[in-house]
Amino acid sequence: MPTTDTLGLADEPDVEPASTVYGLMAVCTVLLGLSALLFYFVPGLDLTVSGWFYQPGRGFVGNSGPVVAVRNFGIAVTIATAVAVLIFALWWHFAPDDHPHWSAEPRWADWIFITAGMAVGPGILVNLIVKPLFGRARPRHIEQFGGTAHFSPAWVISDQCKWGCSFVSGEAAATCLVLAFCFVVPRRWQMSMLIAGCLMTLAISLARIAAGGHFLSDVVTAWLLTLLVILVLRAQIYHGVLLGPFKRFHPGL
Repeated sequence: MPTTDTLGLADEPDVEPASTVYGLMAVCTVLLGLSALLFYFVPGLDLTVSGWFYQPGRGFVGNSGPVVAVRNFGIAVTIATAVAVLIFALWWHFAPDDHPHWSAEPRWADWIFITAGMAVGPGILVNLIVKPLFGRARPRHIEQFGGTAHFSPAWVISDQCKWGCSFVSGEAAATCLVLAFCFVVPRRWQMSMLIAGCLMTLAISLARIAAGGHFLSDVVTAWLLTLLVILVLRAQIYHGVLLGPFKRFHPGL
């Protein structure tokens, strides 16, 4: 039954059936595979989309003005989210009875879920594994857009970049992680969080393409990888596949 917290908010949403999470994981995996095939066999799609934002002699149109402001906003939100999650986790640990929360017990699983998503998704998978592995040059660095590096299709291992490479987009992945909060906020906030998260992810991703920082495939793949990480963590932590002991504390669970 729903309860009311010290802020007068409705209790957290019920945990969804495991079949729902597994179904979403399957859909996300299929979409990731289809997108990989599309960008691998139609590499010109990346060049075409990036070309919309490139002007010979001037470069990419997204390197000044409102587009830069959008990117800076995304970076600020990502940093603020990471700091807030850390603060609340420490607060719950050292003063579990001295702050508002949405349920009768501290929901440690929620914070494990969000923190693990940040660490595993944008942190380890994107920046430490995928980027260095594929070594893809950014659009603004390749010959077609005034640079000197060679273009390489998505999912093709290249030697055109050593660090901070194009594939996949770290900022798109970090921003997409906001969607993980759709699982942990009260039910009445879920749709608003979903809409806000999708709009912000689209805006940040478009800004990175317009600035020549990423190809379309970089951001689409980042979205799908991040969503897949979120869903896998959801399945593990909340439905006990591997981390059953870390299920959220909940009256009667």
